[in-house]
Amino acid sequence: MSEERLINLSKEFSEKIDELRVKIIDLAGEQFNIDSPKQMGKILFEKLQLPVIKKTKTGFSTDIDVLTALTTKHPIAAEVLEYRSLSKLKSTYSDSLQKLINTKTGRIHTSFNQTITATGRLSSSDPNLQNIPIRTTEGKRI
Repeated sequence: MSEERLINLSKEFSEKIDELRVKIIDLAGEQFNIDSPKQMGKILFEKLQLPVIKKTKTGFSTDIDVLTALTTKHPIAAEVLEYRSLSKLKSTYSDSLQKLINTKTGRIHTSFNQTITATGRLSSSDPNLQNIPIRTTEGKRI
């Protein structure tokens, strides 16, 4: 993948993230920090009165399992899941992989390791390209 394609993908992800942010704030009915689990919990469980599925030491859990369970209760849960997924793809892959492109070859070079795995299979490191979530449409594009 070329640097230009990664840059364009990052821009596309940013636009979609911004759209989702507006939609989530609209569904919540008030401004809040979507990236704050504490504020998200307050919106979901106190303001919108969604059922509390799990609690943590510090308050309400807003992990992937909780949000997935809440998708049938309110549309905000699905939007937050998509928002988090795109944010993760953008920061972890489309933004960071741009910095790892070799200036001479224009490619990303990983290291393959056989000694790290117990089964003798190859693993990838610096960067670990095996973690790219290719089961999602956006992940496949990376």
